Amino acid sequence: MTTTDESTTETTADRFGLSGRPRRSSGLAGLARKKTTPAQSEASAPEGLDAIPDPAIAYRDSLTDTDLADLDLCEKAVRSHHATFWETGKALDAVALRHLYRARYATFDALLEDWDVTLADSSRMRRGWPLAARLLPDVPKLSRSHVEALLPAVKGYGVDAAVTLHALLREALPKVTAKNITDVVRELPGLSNADDPADAIRHQAEKILTEPDEDDGRADADDTVLRQAIRQRARQMADELKRGRMSHQELTRTLTAAFADTTDPRVYQALIRWIKAREAKAQ
Repeated sequence: MTTTDESTTETTADRFGLSGRPRRSSGLAGLARKKTTPAQSEASAPEGLDAIPDPAIAYRDSLTDTDLADLDLCEKAVRSHHATFWETGKALDAVALRHLYRARYATFDALLEDWDVTLADSSRMRRGWPLAARLLPDVPKLSRSHVEALLPAVKGYGVDAAVTLHALLREALPKVTAKNITDVVRELPGLSNADDPADAIRHQAEKILTEPDEDDGRADADDTVLRQAIRQRARQMADELKRGRMSHQELTRTLTAAFADTTDPRVYQALIRWIKAREAKAQ
């Protein structure tokens, strides 16, 4: 039984890269209790995107041992159920740009077929990982749905602009959802030749978030003044709430909810008083 236990411990230690270290009688439990020294921390294996080989390395006419090792790492990432959307995208990008597939496949498409990845999914993940790499330092719990919702902005404006848009939405909205992103991206008008992408997307998104709808073209001349007053009042409210911005959509939703709240009729009653005062003033 002792031999079996030791064999099991060695195999498990091998899986975690611990086989070269002195073993203790308590096995992996003892290893887990050992304090990590600074030298051990520095030598720890990279995680997340940093663990994926760099796609930017120029490919050579022939593959080196390092290239082959990188191909194995990329395959493990793509086939792993635990790899994230962006880790898989970076791995596929490295395989494609460095032509690592040549070690085993005639074409990149053949590799995708063997690795059970569609060309459309591959393209989407390869476009998404550079954006995720930029967002993750500020959004550690980044959602795949956010990255995918931003991909049209990446295509039309570039990665920097998409990062700017996400930062603006985080500042303007109490909670950013994929639907929020999709709604704003859908309304972006696109770039002109003279536009700076990041500046353009910021100004365009601010306009989308703060301006009311045009009421299907039936707006009268007073609507321009009203829109300006709403924007100013929304900025004032955001300042008092210590927030960056309040979008028109959120303002409308909040007012509607407060008006309809039967348990707290203050907004409903205030609106009645306001209407009566306006009507009396008009007479």
